[in-house]
Amino acid sequence: MQKLFWKTKTGKVVSATETPFKSEVLSGIIILKRQVRAVGDIPDMVGVDRDNFVVVIENKNEMVDEGILPQILRYAVWAETHPDAIKAMWFEATEKPEIDWDRLQIRVVVLAPSIKSTVPRLVKKIGYPVDLIEVKKFVVRKDEFIIVRKLEEPDAESKRPTGGREIYDRAYYQEWANPRSIETFFALKKEFERIVKSKGWNLETKFTSSSVVFKDGFFNAFGIKWQTTKSLDIFINLPKEQAARAKRLCPYPIEYEEGWRGIWMEVTDKLQPKKLLPLLQSAYENIRSE
Repeated sequence: MQKLFWKTKTGKVVSATETPFKSEVLSGIIILKRQVRAVGDIPDMVGVDRDNFVVVIENKNEMVDEGILPQILRYAVWAETHPDAIKAMWFEATEKPEIDWDRLQIRVVVLAPSIKSTVPRLVKKIGYPVDLIEVKKFVVRKDEFIIVRKLEEPDAESKRPTGGREIYDRAYYQEWANPRSIETFFALKKEFERIVKSKGWNLETKFTSSSVVFKDGFFNAFGIKWQTTKSLDIFINLPKEQAARAKRLCPYPIEYEEGWRGIWMEVTDKLQPKKLLPLLQSAYENIRSE
């Protein structure tokens, strides 16, 4: 159990006591089912994200050590070898996000109040994407403060694909996407990178099997995604209360999807990323505040 201490403006010392974390700190993930029985284990949640990943989520209320590794591997292998079970969850879910079942990927998310420092180095040996996130909740009277820290990713050498995992580059997309859409995709990616650089935003460019996203940690701010082999959409991470304002500011038709907590618009020849700057700015400010 930890405590935080700090001084208020009046000089009074205030303390906060750490309490068990019971809710999820997740963004951009639609939960399909909770408490799923898998190979003798019961993952807390199974969901999907906008990058076409099935996400198996394990929420711990105690320190995580190397003992979590076999459990992570069992979850990942189960999800990869039981696509029919995932599809059944999808059919039963209230929200049914669009999923490309032919290019489905697996990742595991572990939430815990603390994670032993050796775990990030060892987890890279598993061969599946794993997010290790420390989450601590402190209570001060009636107020709650949540501290979230994603553990550092492995170094560049350890990021090399293992176990046959794909490298997402132009050659990968050329295997299935329409040539014209590929050119549009990379041209838009370049324009978004110019905007990010000019604004000084701390965003990483990351390719997935069907998109490129601009993200801070594990929060996606915006990105470009294939909906079919020919058509592309742009998505921008905005909460529902900002959707009406977004429609007024955006010169293009948009749709709000509550499950993905964001707006989507179809890419056409007339679309200019620079005209989306107010919305991109709002998305960046929102994820930074999170």
